Amino acid sequence: MMNKTLMNALLGTLLMAGGLVQAGNRTPEPILTLSPEIGDDIEIKFSYESFNGVELDEVEDFDGWTAMAETSMPFMDKFRLRISYPFKTKGEATVKQEHSVMPGQNIDVDGNGGVFDFLTFTFEHQLSKLEDDGYGLGYYIGGGSVPAPLDTTLARPGIGFDAINHNGTVFFAGVKMDRQHSFGHGIVNFGLRYYGASDDLNPGNNDQFIVADLKAAMMFNPWGSVLPVVELAYLGDFSGMNQLTLHPELVFSIGNSVDLKAGASVGLGGNGSDFGGRAQAVFKF
Repeated sequence: MMNKTLMNALLGTLLMAGGLVQAGNRTPEPILTLSPEIGDDIEIKFSYESFNGVELDEVEDFDGWTAMAETSMPFMDKFRLRISYPFKTKGEATVKQEHSVMPGQNIDVDGNGGVFDFLTFTFEHQLSKLEDDGYGLGYYIGGGSVPAPLDTTLARPGIGFDAINHNGTVFFAGVKMDRQHSFGHGIVNFGLRYYGASDDLNPGNNDQFIVADLKAAMMFNPWGSVLPVVELAYLGDFSGMNQLTLHPELVFSIGNSVDLKAGASVGLGGNGSDFGGRAQAVFKF
């Protein structure tokens, strides 16, 4: 009930504000790496991610998908508030051999939440502009909590079934930078996430942990109306948890109000996804 009420309130705010703001003056972004540019657009994003072979605390070979909705709104020229909501995850996984119950057996995973992504609120501040200083610079800070557990068919004797990520909080902060080159637009994000509480997520078995959240993207000069993009993302602690992924993508803009994005996800080692795909639609007001 709380999640439904929240989403209705967000959509209502956007619809009321949509008539007051003209769209189209914010440069398209890659799917993952965020630009320091704030712009004037209210945005609604819908994202889809598929993954394969992910390892968590109690399961491995986790194959599935997650869908996410996001809205963000600028204010006072240099600030943006972003609200992200992973509203559905579904997949299958294998219980680790060392687990005391159902070792090696396949289980289903299904719920109205994300895996490492929670319901979060993010505050963003732009410090310098690319067109004024030759580079863009900004920072972000935020936090959130698990919106809903991921229910599984892993038995808990005498109780019922286990759940993945049925409670947890995350806090994060980072720096965003960009620069224009002769061959394209480069963007980097340097961030940290602190999971103040989690459940069955970290392959290193810790429920409280800090991970680096690093992203870099190159948006090459357009081929007509299509922007080719390459992103490299790392989420991990350089020890028990390591997710290093390459994302080749294409970004297609329809006028100034809609960006459509699609790409592949190629794992480069660690315990993240071996292979998958991403898609995103962005609507600007």
